[in-house]
Amino acid sequence: MTTLLITAPILLSLTLLFSGLAKLGARQGTEDAMTSLRIPLRSFHPSVASVLPVVEIVLALAVWIPFVPLQVMASVVIALLMLTYLLIIARALSWEETVECSCFGTLASPTVSRTTLIRNIVLSVLGVLGVIAAGSGLMTHTLVRQPLALLGLGTVLILAVLVTALAIGGTTPEADETAPAAEGAHDAQAAGGAATRAQFTDSDDVDGLPEEDELLDYERDRIPAGVLQRSDGSLMTLRQLASHRAALLVFVSEGCGPCERVLDQMPRWIEDLSPFLQVKAVLSRPVDQLRERTTGRVGEHALHDVQFSAREALGGRGAPSAVLLGADGLLAGGPVSGGSTVIEFVDEIWEQLQQAQAEGELPVAED
Repeated sequence: MTTLLITAPILLSLTLLFSGLAKLGARQGTEDAMTSLRIPLRSFHPSVASVLPVVEIVLALAVWIPFVPLQVMASVVIALLMLTYLLIIARALSWEETVECSCFGTLASPTVSRTTLIRNIVLSVLGVLGVIAAGSGLMTHTLVRQPLALLGLGTVLILAVLVTALAIGGTTPEADETAPAAEGAHDAQAAGGAATRAQFTDSDDVDGLPEEDELLDYERDRIPAGVLQRSDGSLMTLRQLASHRAALLVFVSEGCGPCERVLDQMPRWIEDLSPFLQVKAVLSRPVDQLRERTTGRVGEHALHDVQFSAREALGGRGAPSAVLLGADGLLAGGPVSGGSTVIEFVDEIWEQLQQAQAEGELPVAED
């Protein structure tokens, strides 16, 4: 029993330490997680995202200062924090859509599942055991009287955690997700020039525009045969959508933190880019079932991706993602994935279009 009681705070300290360190370099990810988990008072999310990793690191260290009142206080706060996380995860599992939270920064799978719930139940139990260990004076006694034994146990637990992380792949899944995003960022540099060319269908209109070899070797494949649904329930293919005018498709899911960031940008993109190309928000739910807040941001520019068929046909990996379709029947940019990468992708298109206007390659839009 004594070993179990002293093991609990060690495991909790390691968890909080790794979690805090992971969050330090991923503040935006923490904000996105809070949005995905529908934490209220969204305006305070940036402040919480900045403070939370520091709090976790301080708690992980403070619990080992050999002063019983301080250890008890820190252990109670840790237990309450674990219980709060548990309630948030349990609440998220009651929703229909899958939620991504990145509760431990980049060190764990972002998808909330029953496994996530079990993990948080275990951490909550450890939190309660940690309070008992601190309140009984066991932690202070072990620190003062048996420091080598405590160090040995801590070392064994650290090694066990590292071996387990390596065995299950560590952060490999997260790393895999960043690969296409990085490639997409390169594609974004070519997308603006491709969009400038692709929105015209008459070859006489493209004289003086960038040559194909100037588009940073972006490979322009034929638009695949994906299908999207309009608000009235009718269907159209991707090729039909872009048959007369280039189209920027932004794939998002309601409630997803990075998607909400992208949705916040949609009104600006619609206003700025509509004179040059179509801007469409493509969602996983039928248009008539969208939340009022979503409709307020995308207006009549929403489409439904039935069973994710269009996104998969285009090669998009999850949401948010974006792709630019040319009016010439070819892809003009993307697909790119990830909140920040999508925003950079669209902003790059806008900058390239502005440059084309300044150089006389595109007509200046009339007010």
